[in-house]
Amino acid sequence: MSDIENGDRSHAHLKEENSQTVVNDADDRIPSSEEEGEDVFDSSEEEQDEDEEEERRIKEGFIVDDEDEQIASSGKKKRKHKRRPRSREDEDDKLSEDDLDLLMENAGVKRTKEPTPSGRLKRLKRAGSEDRSIDENEINRSSQRAAATDDKLADFFSDEEEEEIEHDSNHEREANRFDQNKPEKYERSHGGNKTGIMDELDDFIEDDEFSDEDDETRQQRLKERKMMREQRMKQPVQVTGLSSEKIDEMYDIFGDGHDYDWALEIENEELDEDNLDNEMEETEDGKTSKKKVTLQDIYDLQDLKKNLMTEEDMLIRKADVPERYQEIRSGIKNYGQMTIEDQELEKNWISDKIAVSKNFEPTYDLTEFKEAIGNAVKFISQDNLEVPFIYAYRRNYISSKNKDGFVLSEDDLWDIVSLDIEFHSIISKREYVHNFYKELNVNDLTIDEYFRNQNTATVAELNSLQDIYNYIEFKYPQEINELLMKESSQGKKHLKNSSYEKFKSSPLYEVIKEVGITADKIGENISAQHQINIPTDHDSKKPQEVVEDIIKNNPSELQIFSNNTNLALETVQKYFSLEISKNTKVRDKVRSDFYKFYLADVVLTSKGKREIQRGSLYEDIKYAINRTPMHFRRDPDIFLRMIEAESLNLLNVKLHISSQSQYIDHLFQTALETTNTSELANEWNKFRKTIFNQALDTIFNDISREIKEDLAKTCEKLVAKSVRHKFMTKLDQAPFIPNLKDPKIPRVLTITCGEGRFGSDAIIAVFVNRKTDFVKDFKIVDNPFDRTHAEKFENTLDDIIQNCQPNVIGINGPNPKTQRFYKKLQEVIHKKQIVDSRGHAVPIVYVDDEIAVRYQHSERGSQEFPNKPPLVKYCIALARYMHSPLLEYANLDKDGLLSLTFHPHQSLLPREVLRKTLESAFVDIVNLVGVEVNKATDNPYYASTLKYISGFGPRKAIDFLESLQRLNEPLLARQQLITHNILHKTIFMNSAGFLYISWNEKRQKYEDLEHDQLDSTRIHPEDYHLATKVAADALEYDPDAIAEKEEQGAMSEFIEILRDDPDRRTKLESLNLESYAEELEKNTGQRKLNNLNTIVLELLDGFEELRNDFHPLHDDEIFQSLTGETDKTFFKGCLVPVRVERFRHNDIICITNSQVECVVNSQRHAGAQYKRPAGEIYEIGRTYPAKVVYIDYENILAEVSLLENDIKHQYVPTNYSKDPSIWDLKQELEDQEEEKKITMVEARAKRTHRVINHPYYFPFNGRQAEDYLRSKERGDFVIRQSSRGDDHLAITWKLDKDLFQHIDIKELEKENPLALGRILIVENQKYHDLDQIIVEYLQNKVRLLNEMTSNEKFKNGNKKDVVKFIEDYSKVNPNRSVYYFSFNYESPGWFFLMFKLNAQSKLYTWNVKLTHTGFFLVNYNYPGVIQLCNGFKTLLKSNSNRNKSSYH
Repeated sequence: MSDIENGDRSHAHLKEENSQTVVNDADDRIPSSEEEGEDVFDSSEEEQDEDEEEERRIKEGFIVDDEDEQIASSGKKKRKHKRRPRSREDEDDKLSEDDLDLLMENAGVKRTKEPTPSGRLKRLKRAGSEDRSIDENEINRSSQRAAATDDKLADFFSDEEEEEIEHDSNHEREANRFDQNKPEKYERSHGGNKTGIMDELDDFIEDDEFSDEDDETRQQRLKERKMMREQRMKQPVQVTGLSSEKIDEMYDIFGDGHDYDWALEIENEELDEDNLDNEMEETEDGKTSKKKVTLQDIYDLQDLKKNLMTEEDMLIRKADVPERYQEIRSGIKNYGQMTIEDQELEKNWISDKIAVSKNFEPTYDLTEFKEAIGNAVKFISQDNLEVPFIYAYRRNYISSKNKDGFVLSEDDLWDIVSLDIEFHSIISKREYVHNFYKELNVNDLTIDEYFRNQNTATVAELNSLQDIYNYIEFKYPQEINELLMKESSQGKKHLKNSSYEKFKSSPLYEVIKEVGITADKIGENISAQHQINIPTDHDSKKPQEVVEDIIKNNPSELQIFSNNTNLALETVQKYFSLEISKNTKVRDKVRSDFYKFYLADVVLTSKGKREIQRGSLYEDIKYAINRTPMHFRRDPDIFLRMIEAESLNLLNVKLHISSQSQYIDHLFQTALETTNTSELANEWNKFRKTIFNQALDTIFNDISREIKEDLAKTCEKLVAKSVRHKFMTKLDQAPFIPNLKDPKIPRVLTITCGEGRFGSDAIIAVFVNRKTDFVKDFKIVDNPFDRTHAEKFENTLDDIIQNCQPNVIGINGPNPKTQRFYKKLQEVIHKKQIVDSRGHAVPIVYVDDEIAVRYQHSERGSQEFPNKPPLVKYCIALARYMHSPLLEYANLDKDGLLSLTFHPHQSLLPREVLRKTLESAFVDIVNLVGVEVNKATDNPYYASTLKYISGFGPRKAIDFLESLQRLNEPLLARQQLITHNILHKTIFMNSAGFLYISWNEKRQKYEDLEHDQLDSTRIHPEDYHLATKVAADALEYDPDAIAEKEEQGAMSEFIEILRDDPDRRTKLESLNLESYAEELEKNTGQRKLNNLNTIVLELLDGFEELRNDFHPLHDDEIFQSLTGETDKTFFKGCLVPVRVERFRHNDIICITNSQVECVVNSQRHAGAQYKRPAGEIYEIGRTYPAKVVYIDYENILAEVSLLENDIKHQYVPTNYSKDPSIWDLKQELEDQEEEKKITMVEARAKRTHRVINHPYYFPFNGRQAEDYLRSKERGDFVIRQSSRGDDHLAITWKLDKDLFQHIDIKELEKENPLALGRILIVENQKYHDLDQIIVEYLQNKVRLLNEMTSNEKFKNGNKKDVVKFIEDYSKVNPNRSVYYFSFNYESPGWFFLMFKLNAQSKLYTWNVKLTHTGFFLVNYNYPGVIQLCNGFKTLLKSNSNRNKSSYH
């Protein structure tokens, strides 16, 4: 706060040549000129008449301090004629007399009409000695002066001259935008009283001069400038807040600052000489003029950019347009100069965009909605009003008159701001294309029709405009070349479509003319949706014959196609399809249908199949199909992740329409197909169909790309909106208030135990007072958990609390040990019965520390507290956060802010989009809260929010603060923002309602400025007259009394009376505001119901806290803050690595990487299974995988299981739908099978070879075993490792040449994964060791195999050979039956039994299986070959009467 507000009014020493001193008294004196702004007192009437030079300076629009009087006057005569143009320009930025009259009338003040001799406001001097009192005449003159100052506001909100003023301001803005002399103007606007930073730059920035200035005049000017510098150096430094004795003592120690004047004089002389030589430059007309010296000539450009002091920054500062609007409009030429038709088009275009999110019923009448959109667009684009102002003071213009109707939200208004820029960009490009078309001097019906349709919304779509531009480039390349040749001296050529031009000039183009229809007529057919232009077939030739004839007739030009007619046909198809694909009517129709009915599918790449697994960021989109725009509007992050995965080459996003092939057929039938059925017609239709398919493929690809880009932007906006809302919940927090009955900013003690090494590391505490000032930090070295000296910590904590008397204790830390410390604090406070000064228990709350973590190591922290350790700065940030989360976030730098995580999907947004999104949230919340002007002046921490005030930005906030600091006194009323030329009209309109000045009754009695009480409310100055009338109506004054007060300009008295009225709430709430608003709209056309409601609320409690209550952390939030774990990284059923810390009885105490303590009870580890102590199985310090069974968020504990069976069955929640209509289940199953095969192959390659102590065990795989046995005898075998896992073995044995069987052995009761199982299972038979399998199983099979192969009914060879032998035998013996056995090489271990009953019967084949107990045939096992043959004959005989086909 300023010295005036704190009551410490210091002596200001002002020196002038007449040695006059200014009265500066103690607390009860009349405020000095520095405190009052322009309201100063004249010492005598005679001096006023004599001081003509002072009056002349006032006419020039300057306010000259007494101490600079001599200096200022010396340099003005030479520049008097130069200043006039600038004065007029400044005057344009200021308010006219009529504007000031109306503003004062609205504010309820009667303005005096006493003109000054010059017709302008006068600046009067005040003189006298310190002990001299002010007489009554001086007081009267001061009152008149204050009234004159107030008059400058009178007509500010004039409706009659609004258009004229706006026209002038727009004209000036347009001129300033391209004014190359703007930095010079900026210098002049600050030249009246050069103090502070401008003193430093004064020697570098040149003054105004004329090119025709002669040498004598120039030398005189340089001499005067040198004298001015010398005068300034000799002036005493003004030091406020110090007594004269202290100042003298300071001068004795440090000197008076003039010790090195001799060196500066030499440097200044050298600079003057250099300037004299270098400051002149030659102009185009041969004359010489002054060379401008800018900041860029003096400072590094990067430093200027960093400090926002480039020429562009200065232009932004001074332009009377909101800074954020200037930034986003910077790339648009002629912004705001649209025709009436385009303005109507913009309203409809934006309405269609915004209506999508409003979910109106199909039958809803959008007339009123479009009117509201039109109003919002006008406020933004024409009035330059920002979103907070519109939402706060123009809400009735952007909402339905029906109470239950729509209201354009702040989100909608920000969207309109963005869409307005987008629309202006489209119109700008449209004008460029139109001008380009006119310059070509061609006539094209398609293009002319496009530009005639100016009132349809489709014209405003950039894609259609791009089609027109591409069409022009495609169809008129020759004309473009000619135009470029004229404009370019280098003969630049238009190179696009050069291959098409060559084709068009070749004889082969004649084939297109024979197709029977042109591309333009195809477009007309598709646009009309029926064949208004009927295609015709060739009379006698097929397409290929036409091509052959043309090639034959033009052998030299078409030599390349002489032996390749197909290539010629493909060339014709290619270029005709290109013509069709460029036709705008075809593209419009296809685009319209595609946008309505498109679907999105995911097509995985091989990389995506391999890398997108369970838990992946893209898991839920891996097999997504048939996703509609509605899906993406509901879950916009899905499409953004699709695009992101596509950029990583994990998948491709394929857009299509359902039944796309049928759609193409329908369009073909509509546009190109003939109804003839002859062979010739079929050939031409086939030819045209190929061309049309190629054209539509091109169009589909182009439109798919368009849709992806448009959809990505739409989804970015939707995700940004979600991020914005999340961030706003962070910002929308009031200070922590321990006692709602006494809502005061609390004294805060914040404390942290750091890493939690109690007894080793100190505990840090910090005390911050109610003004958010750091007071003291404490270092506690006592161990709070030392059982032998527990009272040490308790007494130390008690002393700190009693010393600081905090209202609340804030706590947080980097790990879960903070929770243990938190409980200890609660225990101590309860035990010691520690209370605050009011006798209330001191609450302990967890504070969000995401900013504190960054602040403790930040550059800002080092600058503010260079000698404090990180934990102290951490605690300071925690305390500040409790006072104002908004200020803490606002003081983060850009990188620090963007490093925070507010939303899980914010990483999908481009960095600049995210920055603007967060900025919009700041703007909304800061303007909801408001900024106290005088507090911001001397408090940089608080002033950080100024850049988010409506109309402001970083540059305008700096300029605003500089202007306030130059006043060297606090503002007393909002109107001074205008009267002191601090803000221009538009910026004042935007910001005035959000910049408040705390009302001070003690200060008010010295001032004649009215409405200080309203200046401390959210009521905008344009509504002050409404506020006074509301107050008068609430007090039930009769109309005559109100009219009398209004004539006297004393309407503000009603505000004072109402403020002191104890029943003001009842009186205000009884007013019928709806009726008054209706009457007001009827009489004036203004909609003010929302403003009236605001007035009532603000008269009850000015700038009442509207933010939500402070949100301390609770349960799962504390868990996440201390551990860093979220519900997606640590949940019931997930697997986590845990490190064994200690054993407690038979339980195991573990800890995760995030310091979560985990308990493994005796039933959830292997000790219970093996009946052994846990310490014999698990080692302390070793890490094991564990499954989370239960989570205790309050105590930051978890129960986990180390059982192998639990770990194998990890639970991964699936939070997405696998509905077959939107999920490709078939493809998923196919990929899973393929993945299993790949996994098995990889597993085989990586497996550790088992070692089995057996002579027949070999470290082979299946192929190696077969290679080994290939040279062995029948019946030889090996035992080997199985590919099925470590609980399987395999026996590979040789049946015949190149015929091997692999027998699976299942192992049970294994001691460890690599040991041989105690029980072995082969074909459901149990064995106890490998030798038993060899003897009882394998050797029996070998014996039976030998018995079979040695039988006369067995034939060697493959099936084909045996079949031939049987057929031959049957022919020789036609009446005899025949049968033989042979190997089944496709199924090792099986035999074929093939037979014929006679020569006429067909060949039958039965299958016989070799087992270790015999031969299995038709559900029966035969112990030997003889029994098998007899059984076969018996079966054959019993089935002789059955259908022969059953034998097959």
